[in-house]
Amino acid sequence: MLLFYDVENVATRHRYAAPLSVRTIWPVNHAKLHGELISVNDAALIIGPWRALCDDLVEENPFFEPWALLPALEQFADQEVKLACIWSGPGRQKLVGFAPMRVMRGYARLPVCYWATWMHRHCYYAAPLIQRGHEKAALATLFELLCDGPHSQVMLRLPHLSSTGATAAAVAAAADEDQRHRYSIGEFSRAALIAGSDATSTSVTGLCKKRMGKLQRLRKRLSERGNLSVRILIDVSECGGWTEEFLALEGKGWKGQRGTSLNSCRRDADWFRAAIKGALEAGKLRFMRLDLDGRPIAMLVGWGAAVGVCLKTCYDPEFARYSPGVLLEIENTKELLGDPGFVMMDSCAARDHPMINRLWRGRRAIMGVNISGRAPAKQAIVRLCQGLEDLRAMFPASGN
Repeated sequence: MLLFYDVENVATRHRYAAPLSVRTIWPVNHAKLHGELISVNDAALIIGPWRALCDDLVEENPFFEPWALLPALEQFADQEVKLACIWSGPGRQKLVGFAPMRVMRGYARLPVCYWATWMHRHCYYAAPLIQRGHEKAALATLFELLCDGPHSQVMLRLPHLSSTGATAAAVAAAADEDQRHRYSIGEFSRAALIAGSDATSTSVTGLCKKRMGKLQRLRKRLSERGNLSVRILIDVSECGGWTEEFLALEGKGWKGQRGTSLNSCRRDADWFRAAIKGALEAGKLRFMRLDLDGRPIAMLVGWGAAVGVCLKTCYDPEFARYSPGVLLEIENTKELLGDPGFVMMDSCAARDHPMINRLWRGRRAIMGVNISGRAPAKQAIVRLCQGLEDLRAMFPASGN
């Protein structure tokens, strides 16, 4: 099912001359853009323009590139998930904006419906894909499509944006220019490795000399047990074997014991296999392992280009006393900082993760943004949501 919504110049809007239909035209920034909601069943129809969009993004988000998102849609999405596409030119000439969306019900204890960026359980960043040079126009069209058109809801929620990123800045500019009510919510920070930052300019990691000395001794003791080596996946023919070894190794640890490892759920494992293969073929996979006599005792997976994200890590609990996961992460840090094209790696870890917070001193601030529709009633509801959330922040519920 394809739902069309065209937009052309917000500055000179006119009242509707006729009731809303499936296809409605607005003026936006004098450049003809049109928005389209596509069923997940029709995602293959836009694969070419989608890939082309990923070659010139204002801000990278590997989780929404085709090789990562298509397997996720297949395994985790229901029919309420739609693909919001922003096009320039007639028809599907050029894709300049993209994000998976879903209608959510209930917000701040109010019985309201709203659009929100869809995130599956292994997605840790949700910035829409926007082509460089089309930031404000594409986002203005996205707001029209989801907040004011025939398929609109009260507001649009964009979670998990970098608060200092280009997308968040463009969201604010487009919403303010359009006189929409917006507010940020849920800001937190997590560890990140940033090229040229103060935390890494004088040393490979943020660890103190005492801790680094201890880790060097652990590595020496570990090497006494056999041949210790670090490997990076390059050969496509090895991808399947490495993937299965990762799934098995993760299952040996605490995630396997708690039933939260990828192998504990067929859908998770199938998504991981497909996404890893796709990332490697796209040239955006970072798959490393620490081997002892050819047997992996720690593995990590990340993906992206200049701005990447960490996805999963695991280690063999049999060797836990040697901190193999930390040893491998140090090797990963060295490799990243030695790459002249490297900009930043988001840890995607919990904000209080003890290991990575000590290793990487840089931080990436993450926030969500809520944007209202233009109608006064919609703006009033979003203001009420903001007020209720502010009150909850002032008077948090006491634990029992």
